[in-house]
Amino acid sequence: MPILLPMLWIALHLPQLPLDAALRCRLRHISCEPDPFADAPIVICERQVAGWCNQLAEDAGIRAGMSEASARALAAGLQTLQRDTGQEARALQEAALWCLHFTPHVVLKPDGLLLEISASLRLFGGHQRIATQLLGGLLELGLQARLASAATAGAAWLRAQSNGISKVFAHDGDINEALDPLPLHVLDSAQVHLETLDGIGCRRLGELRQLPRAGVARRFGQALLSELDRAYGTEAEAHLWFEAPVIFDVKLELPARVENTEALLFAARRLLLQLTGWLSARHAAVAGITLCLHHESSRQRDHRRTNVSIMLGMPSRDIDHLALLLRERMAQLELIAPVIEISLKAEQITAQAAPNTELFPTPTSDAENTGRLVERLQSRLGHEAVRQLSVFADHRPEKSILSSVLSTHQNPRRNSSDEAVDTHPPCLRPAWLLPQPLALNTHQHKPFYQSPLTLLTGPERIESGWWDDALATRDYFIAQNEQHLLLWIFRLRTTSTVSGSGWFLHGLFA
Repeated sequence: MPILLPMLWIALHLPQLPLDAALRCRLRHISCEPDPFADAPIVICERQVAGWCNQLAEDAGIRAGMSEASARALAAGLQTLQRDTGQEARALQEAALWCLHFTPHVVLKPDGLLLEISASLRLFGGHQRIATQLLGGLLELGLQARLASAATAGAAWLRAQSNGISKVFAHDGDINEALDPLPLHVLDSAQVHLETLDGIGCRRLGELRQLPRAGVARRFGQALLSELDRAYGTEAEAHLWFEAPVIFDVKLELPARVENTEALLFAARRLLLQLTGWLSARHAAVAGITLCLHHESSRQRDHRRTNVSIMLGMPSRDIDHLALLLRERMAQLELIAPVIEISLKAEQITAQAAPNTELFPTPTSDAENTGRLVERLQSRLGHEAVRQLSVFADHRPEKSILSSVLSTHQNPRRNSSDEAVDTHPPCLRPAWLLPQPLALNTHQHKPFYQSPLTLLTGPERIESGWWDDALATRDYFIAQNEQHLLLWIFRLRTTSTVSGSGWFLHGLFA
């Protein structure tokens, strides 16, 4: 019989969602132009009625429900914005994609989100760390949230809407103790009955539960009791889970013309937050991303754009790693025109299991670290600057090692042509070959390098290269001078076309 784990819900209430959605794209980090909304009282209006105010507007005496004309009379420099529900929906979807980092069970509310995280506690180090990361990510998205938890989704949501809760996390202990002190205004079904309930001395959830249920249902409706029962866990809850889009191709319209890449990185990180959450929900990683910069048109129908593509050596969904690679690429980019919109597209999606929290490094983790180093070098120096050595089937030492551009999908520790290469005979080879063999003199019929050389091993005869008109006929020796330096030297078997002694230094042993 399966064991049912107790559920733990986290509620994220966004009380200022219309205001946050309107202002989050106007942050000074995105645009270098002066912000007309900086240090000004701001009100979001709906049907000429003030609904949501910033702190400066509240300090001026403006309150929700006040007419727009009355609000302007209280603050001469008041900035009014009309509510945009589509903008709020996009902000909520971005927040939901970020929450998918921690659990696939995310529920969208009109002004917030619900997350079931009982199965994620051990992976992320407990509810406190999850809460800290959740709030930090929402702040990066320009959203301010009020967080609370409980054993039921309804209880967590009611607690998140209340300012007076003493414990943010209330998943342990009696749920009655966590909900009874809450004010009635947190119940949606009680909004139209608040004055009546207050008149009979009922101001808390605990006081409402003490009233006769039949009388409450007859006077205030069954919906009020159902919402209360779902919060206390006596009635089953049904949720519609948030589903991430099938493909990831997200755009972000900038509030003003952006002319430097540093400001674009701030906006691009918002897209990366959504991308990594989308990947986590699909248990996947990305092997390539493309950031498209849409430039301001110089003429009508002249839509110019710049594509910044990043290919990874190993698939990843680590936001810090992706942001670092993007920063390295953007540092080398010169904008051809101001940017007015950016978009991010995920390419080459591959399945990836959850990270293994092993105590000691494994070959997989070592390969991942090496791959990330290669990716960072390629982002900073360019793909052509990062090269690898590979073995080639040729007995001539100078032609047996090839240098080629390292592919982003190739493990730098593995030689792609190992299967086709014949191994050399078991003999010693120096770690350092000279770019060109150095001609040596002879003293008393002995090759000389800083002192007369003593031949230790050899000869190893190499006679190869007749097929490409670079015939090599050499006898190789390991020699030692009086300073005990080991050298790899050879003597030409035919010296008719070469002046000198015919001895050459080709390599040095470490």
